[in-house]
Amino acid sequence: MFILGAVLVFLSNHTIKIKLLTTLIPLILYFPLTYLFLFAYNYSTPKTILIPSIYEGTIRIIYEEKCGNNYDEIDGKKTLKFPENGILILNEEFDRHVNYKYYLIDKSGNKKEIPQVLDYKAKNKILPYILVGGSGTLGPTVHANSTYTEEKNITFSDFYVYNKDTANLNDFKKEQIFNSLTTEIVTKCRQRK
Repeated sequence: MFILGAVLVFLSNHTIKIKLLTTLIPLILYFPLTYLFLFAYNYSTPKTILIPSIYEGTIRIIYEEKCGNNYDEIDGKKTLKFPENGILILNEEFDRHVNYKYYLIDKSGNKKEIPQVLDYKAKNKILPYILVGGSGTLGPTVHANSTYTEEKNITFSDFYVYNKDTANLNDFKKEQIFNSLTTEIVTKCRQRK
């Protein structure tokens, strides 16, 4: 569209100065304005997600837990390394960005990048791949000590790892079990602090 517009401007009866300004100003401003647009809409540097190579199913990031870990920094990038149970607890604010690079990592530390699929029903999927799930809260859960009881929700983001099989990952009973496991792990984490 830009090229067509530039050609039409040059074919017009305007002065050469107007023609040059009309075509050069958009070219000069394109990259700075694109950067500002992405910055304004919370574009973020990609984070690295490391997933055990044999894992399959839901992985969950729990945010805003004082007992959780901070992002690891590997090669200058924020990195999230998931444990074998697929639940990572962070002492970080809820992250609205979904700008990640995903890797399966074996016990020797070898990484294999896996793609993110946007459409679950796409027919050309090659295993392994990852699908971004939802975000939300579980709870409230009860954190108690000797003097008071505090109710606090569990804030999370889910991702679905399809590693060897695509069947039965969206099973309601498995989801309930995973939610119960999440609540149990977060409660234990809160009691340690």
